[in-house]
Amino acid sequence: MIKAVLFDFDETLQDRTAAFEKYMDTFIADFCPDISNDEIEKRKEEMRVTGNGGYVNREEWYANLIKNWKWKNAPSSTVLAEHYDTKFGDHNVIFPNSEKLLKELRSRGYITGVITNGPSILQNHKMDTSGLRPYCDIVVVSGDVGVHKPDPALFAYTAEKLGLLPEECIYVGDHPINDIQGATQAGMKAIRMNYGWFRDCDLRDDIPVIDNIIDVLNFV
Repeated sequence: MIKAVLFDFDETLQDRTAAFEKYMDTFIADFCPDISNDEIEKRKEEMRVTGNGGYVNREEWYANLIKNWKWKNAPSSTVLAEHYDTKFGDHNVIFPNSEKLLKELRSRGYITGVITNGPSILQNHKMDTSGLRPYCDIVVVSGDVGVHKPDPALFAYTAEKLGLLPEECIYVGDHPINDIQGATQAGMKAIRMNYGWFRDCDLRDDIPVIDNIIDVLNFV
């Protein structure tokens, strides 16, 4: 019997692709306010292409951008990474049905929560500004725990914190390895949110696939 429905955050409860577009505007305004519109678009496109949907070492990523842009007098890659971690959460784009879904699940008696990878300051800030934390019984950020998806231990840890067995939980996420493989190896059921950087990548016949978060209700 399923007792908890748990979620990834980026590209599952929020449109991380759209949020990144907003973050890039802030990045350009804060660090490159005097470059031409053509150069702005060139830099933003390179950030999109090389950003790998957020799956990068941010200091290394920024160091490469500084080099590729021949950016004289650039802030250090550490300063730029800190900007990302502290400012990205100001630009959440929560899917329209995310709050509605969490409220409906709770009204049906399900425990709800989030398991998300990333540094503590980045992911907790996102959750704090998302408006969704009040509808979650638990929020587990890998940077707080020291264990990261797809390690099944992070999913097992969350179930234990809830007083549940993994098989009493469903996990919803967009990443075929970090989310789906990690959750199922821990013993949870899974639902694939088919959105964002990994859209249509490694879909599995044995895992339900949705492209609107509200459709989770069809599987609980």
